[in-house]
Amino acid sequence: MRRRQARRSPLHPALLTASIALVAGVSVGGSYALWNGAAPISGTEVRSGTLTATVAVGDTGSPTATLAAFDPAAFADMLPGEVRSATLTVGNTGTTAFLVAASLDAASAASPYLGWALAPGVCTAPAGAPVQLAASPQNVGDALPGSTFASYCLTVTLSPDVPASSAGTTVATFTILLDANQYRP
Repeated sequence: MRRRQARRSPLHPALLTASIALVAGVSVGGSYALWNGAAPISGTEVRSGTLTATVAVGDTGSPTATLAAFDPAAFADMLPGEVRSATLTVGNTGTTAFLVAASLDAASAASPYLGWALAPGVCTAPAGAPVQLAASPQNVGDALPGSTFASYCLTVTLSPDVPASSAGTTVATFTILLDANQYRP
């Protein structure tokens, strides 16, 4: 009797390997879902914009100036107890609202006989209470919306207690530093 040998196809091991690879790929590919997820978030708002501040002496704003100089004569020859003022205008040429914060340079803030204050509005009719300026910034007035200008009144006061030995002296320079701090309602 003749035994018949079973013929093996060379494709069979290749099919077996492909089947194993397919099963492995499906089981590994399915595990990616464990690392993905999504959930809706309510009440969130994302905005972008620009914050650009300008300054000018007087009641007319500048669209580009970032430095402004007062006329030295505005504060020259002050007498003890005298108060002088000058208007400056801050512009927000950007799209994001900001608060104006003001401070003095260290030397001016340390002066015992001079006082500086800044109030919203023009000097002839201030719209808000003056803020006494010091070395650290303090907010002055309400937020300034984008594409607007607002005037502020700078007031300089010479103390009535200034000694006679200071007569004829001048404050060489004083610097008011203005910060534009983004306003988030």
